[in-house]
Amino acid sequence: MTTHTFQLAQTSEIPEILGIYTSLIGFPGLAWNTEYPSQETAEGDIAHNSLYTLKDGEKIIAVVTAAPLDELADFDWGLKNPCEIGRLGVLATELRKGIGQEILGYTIAEIKSRNFDGIIMLVSKDNLAALALYQKNGFQICGEFFEWGIDFYRLFLRF
Repeated sequence: MTTHTFQLAQTSEIPEILGIYTSLIGFPGLAWNTEYPSQETAEGDIAHNSLYTLKDGEKIIAVVTAAPLDELADFDWGLKNPCEIGRLGVLATELRKGIGQEILGYTIAEIKSRNFDGIIMLVSKDNLAALALYQKNGFQICGEFFEWGIDFYRLFLRF
C-alpha cells in the first residue's frame, strides 16, 4: 500500500496540477473550463504558499488551495479569522476512491494548525458531489452567491 503525502506544491509541478484541473472539465456541476483554473492561477497560489498536493508516491492525485486570500471577505461569515479553500480537485482516474475525503481531512488539519477559526468557500449549486463531501464533513450552507454566470452556495466550517 502506497502512503499518500500532503505538501505544498512546487512550481515544477504546475504541468501535473494543470493536468488534474483539465481532467475534471465537464464533470457535472464543476465550474472549471479551459481558461480556469489556469497556469497563472496555479503560479499565484504557489507564490502565496497556498497550493497543496496529495501524492501517491511521486504522482499528484489531488490538489487544493488554502489561504486567507480575501476573495470572499465582503461576506459576513461569522468568523474572525477564516481561511478560504478552493480549487479542490481529484484526478479524474482517482475519483470515488476516498481521495477527496483524504485531502479535505489533511487540509482541515493544516488550517487548524495555523490558528484559523474556520473555513469559508464557494461551491457551485450544481456540484452535488462536492456539496455532499463538504456537508459530510460539517460544512454548512450560509448563503448564496451569483458570479461568473454560476450560482454558488457559500459554505463555512467553524472550529
